[in-house]
Amino acid sequence: MDTANVLDIENDIADVPVSPPDENKPLTNAEIRHRATRRIASRSGDSISLMIYQFSIIALILLCESTLYLLLRSVGYTWLYSIKELIAFRGTTWLFWVSKTMFEFTLASPFFCLVRRLYLDVAMGSDIKETRKYVAAHSVKYYSSSFYAAFIQLMLKLIAITPAFITAYSAHYWIQVIRLSDLTSAALLSLMASLSMTAVWLFLAIRYYISLSLTPFIMALNPRCNVYDACDLSVRLMEGKHGRYIAFMAHFIKFIPAMLLVYPYLAIYPYFKVSYSMFVRELLGERNQDKLPGMIKRWKKYM
Repeated sequence: MDTANVLDIENDIADVPVSPPDENKPLTNAEIRHRATRRIASRSGDSISLMIYQFSIIALILLCESTLYLLLRSVGYTWLYSIKELIAFRGTTWLFWVSKTMFEFTLASPFFCLVRRLYLDVAMGSDIKETRKYVAAHSVKYYSSSFYAAFIQLMLKLIAITPAFITAYSAHYWIQVIRLSDLTSAALLSLMASLSMTAVWLFLAIRYYISLSLTPFIMALNPRCNVYDACDLSVRLMEGKHGRYIAFMAHFIKFIPAMLLVYPYLAIYPYFKVSYSMFVRELLGERNQDKLPGMIKRWKKYM
């Protein structure tokens, strides 16, 4: 698959802003977080408003979920939410969960893609109003393409984690066999093999998830990019950078206890989102070319 020109579409190069020389040098994780702090200080209003917007979408989904649960409880169908029914592979329960999950995913994914793009604007010091106007003018195309890209990434991640689920179910099966019958060397060997393969497949799935972490941002920087090319480019760019990615994410673990107090969310969440956006731009390297300003410029010219 050709990914060399994923972010180099013809006639767009002239619209790519040229960064000052001092901004082209590689940054450490600490320098990225420091720059993010200064950026949030100057764009605190935008950062907090984006956080509130994103959490309002989550609140809407939770409200719909609660309403559906109360409605089903009033007619005696709460068994649809039973974990035991899911484990027993009851067809009706699985159909209900798949349908409900796809509805919520369809509702949330385009808005989360928009929030990701707007946080990128904050990280780059761009005006989020221009992006919002452009998205509003192309809402159907933008939301449909965002959903499609998010859906493809979800399917790839599900395919990657499926072997781990299969081996985990196999381990669960052998645990039940050992509990209900005498312990045999064959059953113990099968259980150990299942647990080992589950760990291996889980490690490979997590590694693949990290490899795909740049994909949403590649799509945000260039909405016309093909999602499969973006996935392939993300995997290539993340080669050998998994350790740095884990180290960057691990830094924010210490803030989890503070977020239990709720109020620190107003500072910690925007700080993480802006830091993460800057970090991803650093990982993109020379592929960090924003095509959206050029698209907005042409749209305003011919509108």
